[in-house]
Amino acid sequence: MTKKITLKAVLITTMLAASASAGGHTATEQRIIAMKAVGGEMRTLGGMAQGKVAYDDFAALSALETMRNAAAAAQPLFAAPPMEGEETRAMAAIWEDGSDFDAQMNAMLAALDAAIAAEPADLASFTPLFGAVAGTCKACHEKYRAPEE
Repeated sequence: MTKKITLKAVLITTMLAASASAGGHTATEQRIIAMKAVGGEMRTLGGMAQGKVAYDDFAALSALETMRNAAAAAQPLFAAPPMEGEETRAMAAIWEDGSDFDAQMNAMLAALDAAIAAEPADLASFTPLFGAVAGTCKACHEKYRAPEE
């Protein structure tokens, strides 16, 4: 089981790197791919935090590492705003106050680093770490991500 999860994390990270460097993808498309990977892993971790899915320490750590890699890959891709005609939920405020957005991204990366370093072995130790990560996501989304239409 653990080999399967490790392989999944490696494959996801490799696919993110390949997608991000593949020709024909704009920076906007690349960051959307990376942030969707973050969101996918967030749903996995949220299920554990809410007790909808049994807590698995290895799966949680793999998801946190995948999120960290995807977020780190996405961050520099926010350097330039989307090209005209590109659809994205990223709000213009990102480029109006880039230093605050970078601070938000760095806070998420720091929360992920702390959660990974802690290696939460059980739900009780995982829950506050997940809360810190989720809080950084929420803070950034409230300010810099347009709601779904």
